[in-house]
Formats: sequence, structure tokens, C-alpha cells
Amino acid sequence: MARGYIYRRPVKRSHYSNFRRNLVIFFAAVIALGVIAYFILSGLHQPNLGATSSVTNTQVTGNLTTFTNDYFQFQDTGTWVLDKKDSSASRVVYHKFLKNVLENELIVYINQTPIPLYIETPRVLPVHIINDNRLSANSVSNPCVSQYAKGELHKVKEVTISGALMLCDPDSTDYFVILSEIGGDYTLNMKRSSGKPISFVITYKDVGLNPQPDSILSIASTFKTR
Repeated sequence: MARGYIYRRPVKRSHYSNFRRNLVIFFAAVIALGVIAYFILSGLHQPNLGATSSVTNTQVTGNLTTFTNDYFQFQDTGTWVLDKKDSSASRVVYHKFLKNVLENELIVYINQTPIPLYIETPRVLPVHIINDNRLSANSVSNPCVSQYAKGELHKVKEVTISGALMLCDPDSTDYFVILSEIGGDYTLNMKRSSGKPISFVITYKDVGLNPQPDSILSIASTFKTR
């Protein structure tokens, strides 16, 4: 007589149960691999912040703060905040706020000349380059529209104010300033502490209700390569 089912004796796991178990294991493995792949790809696509990788703030006397990154440093009152989202190895962006309201923007282009649209300004701050590694500032100019003759078409053009070349936007009402070397132009060719050449193009914008030159004068007068 053939051996049959014995009451209360465990039955061996069916093929369906084995299939279901293997299916659960398969999907769990797929999900785990997906999570791992996501973190790997996220790491690969992090923005290249290069020049802003080691930003530090150091308090100094006179209510000034030193703002430092890998390539340069400057001093000013208040607090400048690095905009990591808009910064890269060739473009560093700082913002300054008053009670959480944006008032100032500083953009430093490193080893590149941006397209004219980004450096067409109504004002210029003439500077001297001292010992190839720091700046000395004069005063911010009046709006460059004064460089146009009566009846002259107001198109953007190169003008020289106090010996400093700029791209003049004559109809802009913004307090938008570019730094430019006296006897040169807005590409500031300097050297790092290692002696390696480096160039900067620096723009500053004050969008507050009562724009003042104090911050940009402080920044330019203390700007130094690293």
C-alpha cells in the first residue's frame, strides 16, 4: 500500500511557497540595489564647488569679519553668506542680508572673463594691484552715462573713468559696480601665495533702499589672494 498523508505530520513546503519566497527575496534585492545606486549617483552629481570648498569666517578688530576661501579673502562689516548653489570653481557668489532681506551681492569670477551681459555696469571702482597679491581702492565713480555726448545713442560701450576701463551700461539705475585696474581693465591679473598666476573679475551690486559704497570699498581695500 502506498504511503499517504499522516494526520498532524508537517507537509513539505510546496513549489508555490518556494516561488513566493524567492520572489520576495528578489524584490528586496532590487530595492536594495536601487537605494545603493541612488546614493552613488547623487554623490557623482554633487556640484563642483572647487574654490569654495574650505570657507571660513574669522572675527577681527574694528567690527570687521574676514571672509576666506581657497583663492582669496576680504573683510567687511556684517555677514556675507556664500551661495553654494550658484558658486563653482570659476565663480564665487556671496550675499549679504539685512534682517533676512537681500541687500548686497558680490560675484568673483576666477580665471575667466564672463560674457558682456554680466559685466555691463553703470559704475566702476578703480583699483591698484599691490605686489601682485592685493588691491588698493579709490572711490566708486558716478554713473557712466556722463561719458556720452549729448544726443549720443545710449548703447553699451567701453569707456575709461579715472584710468580704469569698463563696459558702460548708461541706462541702468542699479547700484552695480565693477572693479577695474587703473591703467588696465576689469580683468585683475594677480598671483597666489604660491606665485601661481590667477585672474579675477569682480562685480558688486547693492539692491537696498539706500545704496552706499561702504561695503565694496571695504572689500576692495582688503581683497587679497591666497
